[in-house]
Amino acid sequence: MKRFFIITMALCGLTVLGSSCKEKRLKDFQQTEDGLYYKFIAQNTEARAANNGDFLFMTLSYRTDNDSIIFNEQEVVDMMRERIYPGDLYDAYRLMHEGDEAVFAFKADSFMLKSGVPELPTFINDTTMLYFTVRMNKIRSEVEIDSEKTEEIKKYMADHNLTAEPTESGLYFIETQAGKGKELVNGDSVSIRYTFRLANDSIFDSSEKAGGQPLYCLVGQMFPGLNEGLCKMKRGSKATLIMPYKIAFGAQSRYVPVPPFSTIVADIEVLPNIVRPQPAPAPAPVIE
Repeated sequence: MKRFFIITMALCGLTVLGSSCKEKRLKDFQQTEDGLYYKFIAQNTEARAANNGDFLFMTLSYRTDNDSIIFNEQEVVDMMRERIYPGDLYDAYRLMHEGDEAVFAFKADSFMLKSGVPELPTFINDTTMLYFTVRMNKIRSEVEIDSEKTEEIKKYMADHNLTAEPTESGLYFIETQAGKGKELVNGDSVSIRYTFRLANDSIFDSSEKAGGQPLYCLVGQMFPGLNEGLCKMKRGSKATLIMPYKIAFGAQSRYVPVPPFSTIVADIEVLPNIVRPQPAPAPAPVIE
C-alpha cells in the first residue's frame, strides 16, 4: 500500500547524527549501533511492537534545538516497513511499543535537504538539530482494522434500523426514494444534493454547507464508493450509501477532513434535471 502521510514521506531521507561522541545537548540520549539518538519519556516493553505492514497511529511533533516548532503536535498514521537506511525513522519506530513516548534526534540540515527543500531556512545551519517527539498510541494490522470497521458498520446499521447486504466492494446501498428511467452509467451528467457524515453521525460536508447549491458532476469521476452508488440510482431517486474506507477516502486523505480509515455515510439525491454550475461573474472594470 502506498504511504499515507506526507510528513513520514519526507522523513525517509533523514540522516542521523553521525558524531562519534555525544554532545552536551545529547547527554540524556542513548544511541543505537546505527547512530540513532533516542530518549524514552514513557516505555512499556511488555506492550505490542510493530511488524512490517502494521499501521502506526501516532502523535508526532518536531522542533529545533532552540525550540523553534517546525511541525505542531498532530495525529498521524504511517505503515511500518523496512528501513530506508540504517538509523532512519523506521528504525526509531521499531524501538517503540504501544503507549511508548520517545524523542529522536536528527541533523536538521540533512533532514531539510534530503526532504527536497531547495534552500535551508535561515534558522537552520550545519549544527542545528531536529527533535522528533513520537507517542505510539495504537498499532493495528490491516486485518484488525478491517474487522473493527466491519463491526462499526454493523452497529451503525443496527442503531439506525437499516437493512442491506454489501456489494462485492463492501458498499451498503439503501434506496429511500425510487427514481424514473434508466440507472445512471459512467459518463452521465448529474446534479446531486448530498450530505456526508461519519459513523458517529457528525456531518463533515453537505450541499447545504456549500450554499445550498447542488453538485454538478460526471458519474465515474467521483470516488469509488460514490460512483458505485450513483450507478444504482436513477434521476429523481434518493439513497443512503454506507462506504467502508477502502472505497471512500482510504486510510488517510490529504483533501478531505476525516480521520484515518473513516467509514462514510452519504445521503444522496439525484435531481430529475441537470443544474449546470453558473460561471463566476466577471470582475467590475477598474476606473482610474
